Amino acid sequence: MTPLSIQAEELAKLHAHAEGGYPHEVVGILAGQDGVVTKVLPLTNERADSAHNRYKVSGLVLMRAEQSLEKEGFSILGYYHSHPDHPALYSEYDRDHALPNLAYLITAIHNGRAVDTLCWRLREDRSVMDPQPLQIQPSDLPGVPMSVTIHIPTPLRSYTDGQSSVDVTGSTVGEALSALTEAHPKLTKHLRSDSGALRSFVNVYLGDEDIRFLNKEETPVTEGAELTIVPSIAGGAL
Repeated sequence: MTPLSIQAEELAKLHAHAEGGYPHEVVGILAGQDGVVTKVLPLTNERADSAHNRYKVSGLVLMRAEQSLEKEGFSILGYYHSHPDHPALYSEYDRDHALPNLAYLITAIHNGRAVDTLCWRLREDRSVMDPQPLQIQPSDLPGVPMSVTIHIPTPLRSYTDGQSSVDVTGSTVGEALSALTEAHPKLTKHLRSDSGALRSFVNVYLGDEDIRFLNKEETPVTEGAELTIVPSIAGGAL
């Protein structure tokens, strides 16, 4: 199945909408062109009786919102909604109310924070919703260096002169990490393998988001962003 792509800044807006609406479900439109979401439009959940696990948007409201987007040159690619304290898996209620030929993004919100976003598409016979690959793209805005704070784990602080956090500049996560290792070269071998890739036990978070679920090192950063390096541990006899 052809992946659905979404610009990183639009996914961030979607997550902010979902977190702001917690513990209720939120809903919105995915708009763009050629399978790339370049605009998310939040809508109002009209379901007052059970907003914690249901959403509804009237046909007239939806039609007017979509007409407005189409006048701006966007195509309607699908819809998104949140699942408060529930996995990002579609429910039978979701499937029963889904429309064909559209993407459905579901964001799981746990304790008020977005933890997972998955994409689904209704099968032609309406029997199931199939997973659709989701790709995160950096925005088309030119990269502008931003001030970024990188939090350093205890085992690595001896390589940053004892500092628990280091301020750098960069327009992406990768640029920020490169600035970190340029300032503190002895960190490099502990963060990256000989091929230059991040080591498998090195996890990097942008805020509360694992960059592996964003656009990895190409994920754009905003002014004042915070990155956290979180090493995992593993081992074994063989």
